[in-house]
Amino acid sequence: MKKVLLSAYACIPNRGSEQGTGWVYATTLSQNNLAVHCLTLKDGKEAIDPILADGLYPNLHVHYVYLPAWVDGLVDKTLVGMYFHYLYWQWQAYQLARQLDGVHQFDLVHHVTYGSIQLGSFLYKLRKPFIFGPVSGGQRAPKALKRYFGRYWSREWMRDWVGTALQYLNPGFYKSVQMADRVIVTNRDTMALVERLRPNGPVERIWDAGLSASFLPAAPIVRAPGSTLKLLWVGRLLPRKALELTIQALGSVDQTLPITLTIVGGQGEMADQVPQYIEQYGVSDRVNWVGHVSYEQVRTHYAQSDVFFFTSLRDSCPHQLLEAMAFSLPVITLDLHGQAELVTDSTGLRIPVTNEEKVVADLARAVEWMYSHPNARLSMGRAGYDFAKTQVWDQKISAFINDIYPATFSTPVQTARQPSAQAT
Repeated sequence: MKKVLLSAYACIPNRGSEQGTGWVYATTLSQNNLAVHCLTLKDGKEAIDPILADGLYPNLHVHYVYLPAWVDGLVDKTLVGMYFHYLYWQWQAYQLARQLDGVHQFDLVHHVTYGSIQLGSFLYKLRKPFIFGPVSGGQRAPKALKRYFGRYWSREWMRDWVGTALQYLNPGFYKSVQMADRVIVTNRDTMALVERLRPNGPVERIWDAGLSASFLPAAPIVRAPGSTLKLLWVGRLLPRKALELTIQALGSVDQTLPITLTIVGGQGEMADQVPQYIEQYGVSDRVNWVGHVSYEQVRTHYAQSDVFFFTSLRDSCPHQLLEAMAFSLPVITLDLHGQAELVTDSTGLRIPVTNEEKVVADLARAVEWMYSHPNARLSMGRAGYDFAKTQVWDQKISAFINDIYPATFSTPVQTARQPSAQAT
């Protein structure tokens, strides 16, 4: 049985985002005749240990990387504190990995979370066949729409600045990119960044969002067009999610049309601004803000809506879009970053990012088009469902198990690769 060392800083069962992604990789790989040794934060220990004790994943071995208390105290302080915490963890993870490799002699090393290319991994130093990704980080929020970040634009600017600096200062970034046997990215923005540093490749692209098989309805949802068009927005109320843009666009929709918006989400820095947005754009009679709801309630909202509205200004590969398409919802989104790749002309409408006035107007016209074309909505929903079926986690990870891992096992270890001058 081949032995895989998995680097998953974020890895907690029954969570969303990267924490759930790390757990899915660890468990799914271990169920496919691979002995998986997963390095992760201690944060998941309380949830993970009882599951392992039950013997559900006999081929999965989880190793918690412990950090000093003063380092743990920095993770929620500032953006720089979070980055420092992650880099410190990466270094400690490498030290533990060396010890474990001395015992287990791993056949392959795979980094999956965080999926941030600039923060990288130090596991290339093990000089084992190494897969880096899927990773993202090439996305930049458009300055033309920076107003929607409010007072948080300076933090977004700092994120971009630090990310650029790390490309030159963090060896975990540039050496991972240059020395990995496989670099896998999740969107075109990141592909362009990697190709500049790795001109001879290979660089591959795999979306890092996926669905559990249990989330996908057994068949497409066929909605009989009703008298009211029901829009849905789902997500954390973060500055980059630009909920204000969605509400502003709704305010520009023809007031005579019966159109409503349900907002699902109650956590995030912009939560206290939502009532102000609703009042400012005159849509109090059109918006239902339900706040934070349970997993099953989110599914209900997907099932009961007609169109999914998503106006994030920076996203690598949004999970919400796959969830919406799984419930046969057509999508209105921006022609930007990951959403521009997940959504096609057959599954939704993508609005070019130009200036605020035009973007708002174009989003409003897209809503009106959806109202006026019920048959096209249904067709987009069916196409979305068919696409979502191809993005189930078991199928996505099978690409690693059946194709990428076997090819990497047979690839000579990259100890002889000559790094560029930047990597010396």
